[in-house]
Amino acid sequence: MNPAVEHAFFIYFFVSLCILSVAVIASRNIIHGAFYLLIFLLHVAAVFLFLNAEFLMVIQIIVYVGGVLALFVFAIMVMNIKEELRHKRFVKFSTAGLATGIIFFVSLYIFLNHVKSGENVLIKSDTTSLGKLLFSYYLLPFEILSLVLLVALIGGIIIAKKTPVDREGR
Repeated sequence: MNPAVEHAFFIYFFVSLCILSVAVIASRNIIHGAFYLLIFLLHVAAVFLFLNAEFLMVIQIIVYVGGVLALFVFAIMVMNIKEELRHKRFVKFSTAGLATGIIFFVSLYIFLNHVKSGENVLIKSDTTSLGKLLFSYYLLPFEILSLVLLVALIGGIIIAKKTPVDREGR
């Protein structure tokens, strides 16, 4: 591919990912936020494709777009969002969250500027070696992660199943 065209695509993805990430956070309608997240995740998959990481692109689409986003929409539909927004419990922590975000990104910027990487750090990746590593050396962390995600899913369902009377402690 022509380097100028490739550069133009990366600029497009950079700008669109920044705009979509802000739209996900700033959207007042949670369904619109989920839709912006869907478009964001598809753009991330396209970036993986441009980086010649086809396996990651497919995993991004299957796991995040197909699985996690469907779970988000399911959780939105199960929970009574209007009841939660009426209480506005978390609005008082918005400045603390903003300060934490700024500190995180400044720390990340400082860290990335001081990281030195060797030329031979990256190994050639293919799906066969990735699968062998995942199901041999990283099998235990992979299974632990799946259990943690399962517990988080069950906890989310339990929280969502509570009626508004249960949440207020009556």
